[in-house]
Amino acid sequence: MRQVETGSRFWWRALDVQSPAPDRTRDYQPERRSFKAAPAPDYTLQIPRGDRRTRARKSSSRRAFLMISAILASVISAAVMASSMPGMTISGLSRQISDLASRTAVAAGFGIDQVSLTGQRYTLDADVFDALDLHNVKTFAALDTQAALKRIERISWVETAQLTRTFPGQLQVEIRERLPAAIWQRGDKNYLIDATGRTLGVVPSNGNWVLPVVSGEGANADAALLLTAMSRHQNLNDQFAFAERIAERRWRVVLHSGSRIELGSEREVEGLDTVAANPELANAAMNKAVIVDVRTPGRPTVRPISAKVATRAIADPLGGQLP
Repeated sequence: MRQVETGSRFWWRALDVQSPAPDRTRDYQPERRSFKAAPAPDYTLQIPRGDRRTRARKSSSRRAFLMISAILASVISAAVMASSMPGMTISGLSRQISDLASRTAVAAGFGIDQVSLTGQRYTLDADVFDALDLHNVKTFAALDTQAALKRIERISWVETAQLTRTFPGQLQVEIRERLPAAIWQRGDKNYLIDATGRTLGVVPSNGNWVLPVVSGEGANADAALLLTAMSRHQNLNDQFAFAERIAERRWRVVLHSGSRIELGSEREVEGLDTVAANPELANAAMNKAVIVDVRTPGRPTVRPISAKVATRAIADPLGGQLP
C-alpha cells in the first residue's frame, strides 16, 4: 500500500504488484510433507487520529426534542389543572395556557433574547421594534415572520427587510432603505419623496439635500415622469429651479433665469422636446425671463414676464403659486 498526501487529506491505493511468495524453507513441515500457509498480509488502513472522521453528534437534536416535549407536557398539565378550576372561562384558559407556554419556551432556550438591527440610517429603531411587536412576542414560536416583514416594510423609509433567526435566542433584522429623489413642498412643509412618489418624511432642518424641488397637490405622484423628461435635455436640466403641479393636471417648470415653461396636460415629454429642439425658444427661456407656452401642439408662444415675478421665483422657489 502507498500513502498519497494532498493537503491534509489522505487516501490509499494498492500497488500493482503480486503478493509476496511464502518462504518454503522456513514453512516446510516434514511430518505432513507440505508447506505451512503463509499468513495473509496486513492491509489495515492506518489513518492518523487527527484526520479520522467522527460521527456527527446528535446532542443538539436530542436537546431540541426534549425542550419541545417539556413545553408540550407543561401546557397539557396546565390545561388539565385550569379546566378543573371553577369559574374558568375558555378565554381565561387560553390566556393561561399561552402565558405558560411562552414562559416555558423562554426557559427552554426558544425565547427572543436579543434583536440586532442593521442597514438603517433614517429609519427609527423604535418603529422597527414596534413592527416586530416585541411587547407581545417573546418566543420564535409566537413570531409571525411574514406579518412582521409586512409591518416593517410599511415604514416609510424601508424598501425591503429580511429576518434571520439564530439559535438560541438572537433575531437579526436587515433593512434596505429607499433613496430620496426629490423634495416635495406641500403647504408650509417640505417632504422627501423617492422615485415612486412615496413620502419618506419631513426634510430635516439640518439636512443638506441637493435634490429637485416640486410643489403642488399631487406633485409627488407625478414627479418621476417630469424629472425623467427633464434629464433628457441637459441644457434645460442645468437651468431647472423647481416645478409646480397646476390643478393636479399639468406642470409649470421654472428655470433659474426666471423663465416659466407652461406644459400641457399629459404632454410633459412633448412640450420639453419642443423647447429643446427649437434654438430660439431655448435661448429665450435660458437667457431672460419669459413665459414659454407649449400647451397647444404646434403653436408655441413666447411672452415677457415681469422682473418682480421672475425675481421672486428665483429667490423663493417654494414660496407658493406663481401668478
